[in-house]
Amino acid sequence: MEEGNDGAAHPRSLQELVISLQQLCLKNHGTKVSIGDIVQMLGPRSFAPLVLAIGLIGITPLDSIPTLPTTFGVIILLTVGQMLIGQKSLWLPGIIARRAVTADRLNSALDWLRPRAARADKWLGVRLRFLTQGAFLLAVAACCAILAALMPMLELVPLISTVPSLAFTAFGIALLMHDGVAALAGFLLTALTLALVLEVFRLPF
Repeated sequence: MEEGNDGAAHPRSLQELVISLQQLCLKNHGTKVSIGDIVQMLGPRSFAPLVLAIGLIGITPLDSIPTLPTTFGVIILLTVGQMLIGQKSLWLPGIIARRAVTADRLNSALDWLRPRAARADKWLGVRLRFLTQGAFLLAVAACCAILAALMPMLELVPLISTVPSLAFTAFGIALLMHDGVAALAGFLLTALTLALVLEVFRLPF
């Protein structure tokens, strides 16, 4: 784990990011952890780690909290948008930054995630780097934006929002670790999400 000059945590793997989040939970034991707390921990310039953090939290049991997937979608949309226009520091509206969950509940979800993150780290690395740069970077951002916009609708169907959260995780890995294979996984998960959306529209209500 690296620590920047601003005192922010700079995780280099899934497990390091999970550990950083758990340390934040321990620091806030008995209270809550807000989105603003996570951004402060990662640093206002940590666009890629935030996308990854939101994706990871989104695949934990916390995903079942009402309106939380929608909040995650808004965060992703704002993050990739500001990243693309070259914003140096991430800005989130107060209503989003103040959204919080209890520290103990988040820590329990991260306990579930930590061994899975450790196993996944063994398969990650700098591969097919060109898939995380140039036009492909724009494609990653576009996919994230599309998925983020769909989150409120996907929240109406139990468990489906986990699929775009997996895509956010894959894209976060791609951006943070320059792993083109993860970017490919993100594109496939985006396609799967769109296919699921089409199926949802076909369901009789």
